[in-house]
Amino acid sequence: MLHRLLYADWDDPPDRMAFEAPYEEILSKLQKVLPRIQAEQEKALAEPAAMPAAFWGDCLDLYLLTPALVNIALNYKVCIEQGLPLHPTYYFQVSEAERYQAKYPDHLVEHANDFFRASIATAKALYGLAPDAPARLAGLTGDVPEIVSGFIYTSTKDKYTWRASDPRKITDLADAITKKVRPELIIGAAHGSIVSGLVLANLLELPIYFIRFSMFKRFDTAPIIAPSDLAVLQPYRAGPVLIFDEDVAKGTTLTKFSEVLQPMFGESCTASVLRHALSPCWPDFFGRSWHD
Repeated sequence: MLHRLLYADWDDPPDRMAFEAPYEEILSKLQKVLPRIQAEQEKALAEPAAMPAAFWGDCLDLYLLTPALVNIALNYKVCIEQGLPLHPTYYFQVSEAERYQAKYPDHLVEHANDFFRASIATAKALYGLAPDAPARLAGLTGDVPEIVSGFIYTSTKDKYTWRASDPRKITDLADAITKKVRPELIIGAAHGSIVSGLVLANLLELPIYFIRFSMFKRFDTAPIIAPSDLAVLQPYRAGPVLIFDEDVAKGTTLTKFSEVLQPMFGESCTASVLRHALSPCWPDFFGRSWHD
């Protein structure tokens, strides 16, 4: 898995975490770095000191670029389902839907959901360095809606998301979970949980699904759950499901996220990679406690 090939300072995010790029450019770069990593991964694990710096740079690029697949596809799906305009650089708030009242045909709604689910499967395969990852990436690339190819993905140096992306901390969380419960599904609060959620899903060998709930970057007042999301969640209604956010400071996001989702399932539990030592929120599982 990719997380075994990462060497970084997990306290401070790297400069390359801050970037902007069109979706099509990100897909193109992923198609270049993925085969280079897969071709050398066994050697890198056996003789890490023999690997050039460029190899480790490729690994970090794959880690940082892959979340864009899910991020952009999710925003596209939300715009299509909520009746929002499609714009390459501006993300409309869901509260603006009444102002625009855009209407998209049913076949476009269906495709947006298919594309979103494929983006999750592809991103998970990339992080797992799965044998079918190149084929999945090629399939996703060939299915990108023309308007989405020019969407701009923006990544910032978010120290808390970065610290929660540390594979060692995510592994601690996975170990804590496996000692107590075997979930059927992970539900991540996007966009913050995408990186750590994908790693966790691979470690636990579980499916993962993301629902947008971005209180501080997109000003969502509640998780954005469409009928299509309910259809995906329906087979897991008995549970147990794992309701996940990458970190808990005040815990507002995970608390509200779980308040909406937990009544949908017969059995559920909450988890985060990091929990602030003074937070009033106590997830059922967390990887590490942290202080500022």
